[in-house]
Amino acid sequence: MRVQDVCSHNAVHIPLSCTLQEAARQMRQKHVGALVVTENTPGGPRAIGVVTDRDIVLDAVAAGLHPTQTCVADVMSDGVISVTPDTSLSDALQEMLSAGVRRVGVTSDGALVGLLSLDDVLSAMASEWSLIARLVRNEREREMTGSVEPPLSV
Repeated sequence: MRVQDVCSHNAVHIPLSCTLQEAARQMRQKHVGALVVTENTPGGPRAIGVVTDRDIVLDAVAAGLHPTQTCVADVMSDGVISVTPDTSLSDALQEMLSAGVRRVGVTSDGALVGLLSLDDVLSAMASEWSLIARLVRNEREREMTGSVEPPLSV
């Protein structure tokens, strides 16, 4: 399985100058736990980092920083660890492990085209395991009764 098969193709982003409160609102509205932080360049917005819900809680709120007076730049992780759409999930997971992150950007020709999270990978793997479990049950039923479930839809 490849990254392009399971990643979110619309990475939610926020400008570098936004406050933590604005970031938190964006996360709530978009139902995401991370935002790509961008800066404006003559060529358009450029990804320069990532801010997560965990960054906001642990690096700002727990430290007593005020969410309306603190910019995402103050707590974000600089840079975006990235993989390409055709990277295998196994290689992407290794990249996450090596970098100590739960999310990586998905880039194509230097442009951010998506975001791959550990949750995306777990969801894809759960679907695969569910199919395997159905196949095993189907085989067991066939052996015991001589009949099978209807074909699996794919």
